[in-house]
Amino acid sequence: MRLRVKTKEKACETAKIADTADVGKNDPNRYIDRPFNVRPLCFWAFFAALTVVVCHWAFYTGFYLVVPGYFAMLIALFFALQFLQTKDQVVRYFGSSRLFFTVLIVLCLTVAGASALTILSYTTQKSYAGYGELEGVVESYNIRDDGSGYFMLVNAHFEGADLSGRVMVYVTTVTKAGVTQTFMPGFATFDKVSLEAQLKNAAANDYNINSSIKYTANIKATDTITAIGKDTSVRSTVLRYARDFFGRFLNQRNSSFIYSMLFGDKSELDTGLQDDFRLTGMAHVLAVSGLHVGLIVGILVICLNFLKVSKKRQFFVILSILLFYCYLCDFRYSILRSSIMFLVITARRVFLRSTDMLSSLSLAGIIILILFPFSLYSASFQLSFACIFGVTLFYLPMNNFFMRTIKIKWLSSGVAMYFCTLAVCLPFFLKYFGMVSLVGIILNVMILPLIVLAFQASVISLVTWITFPVLYLVNPILDFALNATDMMAHWSVTSVFMSSGGDWFLIYLIGIILMSRFIFMQKRLRWQAASVLVAVYAASVLVF
Repeated sequence: MRLRVKTKEKACETAKIADTADVGKNDPNRYIDRPFNVRPLCFWAFFAALTVVVCHWAFYTGFYLVVPGYFAMLIALFFALQFLQTKDQVVRYFGSSRLFFTVLIVLCLTVAGASALTILSYTTQKSYAGYGELEGVVESYNIRDDGSGYFMLVNAHFEGADLSGRVMVYVTTVTKAGVTQTFMPGFATFDKVSLEAQLKNAAANDYNINSSIKYTANIKATDTITAIGKDTSVRSTVLRYARDFFGRFLNQRNSSFIYSMLFGDKSELDTGLQDDFRLTGMAHVLAVSGLHVGLIVGILVICLNFLKVSKKRQFFVILSILLFYCYLCDFRYSILRSSIMFLVITARRVFLRSTDMLSSLSLAGIIILILFPFSLYSASFQLSFACIFGVTLFYLPMNNFFMRTIKIKWLSSGVAMYFCTLAVCLPFFLKYFGMVSLVGIILNVMILPLIVLAFQASVISLVTWITFPVLYLVNPILDFALNATDMMAHWSVTSVFMSSGGDWFLIYLIGIILMSRFIFMQKRLRWQAASVLVAVYAASVLVF
């Protein structure tokens, strides 16, 4: 009798497992729940970390030939693995097949070739270095309180010759008889200016390459800059219209803020406000990145769904709008990166039956690294991918946890989203800003939705124009949001300044990945290994 009961219980458990398996087969996200084997994860993480260190050292020391040599070594290793007699062991320990190795070899060759061509375009371009007359259109400028700073020129000419790429003009202060001569820009964005400057080729570093800065120039605060007219291109005309439109219905601070959010031009944005957003962990609002592109795509999807446009046609409409938006932002690297990411994510739900976020994110990263190989060192690239990666790994369990404790759906979702991104972005905050905001959760959960609402209303009003009365309601919303940000930025407990921890953040990221639900490993061992790695990173932050 007892044996029969045990047999019946075992049959019930088997049926439950079978039902779960059947549900998994019909689940469109079943591939994302397939666990990763920890051995290939550690193997490829090691090579990823080694690649970052080698490229970081090569690009900042000038030994560029090390990078092709490193990729050649990897390719040789991958080829050697293909001809091993114990093929099953290779697949088992490195988690892959012959097709994967072939694709990885092609990817390495492509990225190495793209890096070499990019460096070659900087080192072999025709040089116009020297002192002479420089003309161009002012794209943006950033002048500090002490009078020093820089401004960016596009469509530039030097002694009558066309210059490819942007020109960064640095301004230095001049002190005479103990009095500092400050620089007062007598121009606005989209003005054509003429000046005498010392021009030279820009160094082939990651910032110049990602920003398409081909030349740099130096002037003094006392040098004369002459405005010779307005740029009449389509891009300048549209941006000038947008700036004037916001300035007509919003006050000066709010119009500069919305314009900066939409197009990334911080020329007329108060530097104190920029510092407030940096100290409170809201700097991502002012950088044209995934947040802004996501909001624009969201507006488009809502409008197209209302018009009952098919999903395939929606994709091509979004593609056209994002291309025009990239043109308005002068095809800056950050906006191209965000647009590619969202186009890949949008395409997956239109053209594929079964997809997952990790695969879409990986595909977007591969495309971006092929087109912009130096983007690996960009803070915007790292932070954007880290945010989405964190949401993909931890949002479901965190949201379930906060739903049980907070009980308010929108609030628990916002808190879960914040902690997901913080868990992965923490080392990048320390690396690039040297601090962690203690009020970031309040602003990102309570104030950020107000800013998003104001941004969406402003964009819709700009495009349709007939809804401009809505902007009169945007003014008090932005006043409240910006005043709250300014108030919290001046609290004594706003931020904690800490050491960056150097390149040890890679160890932290591996530990965070081990904590996720995708790793095929015993839970006890997984958490023990993750705790050790996170503890090592914490020690590096305290020591270095």
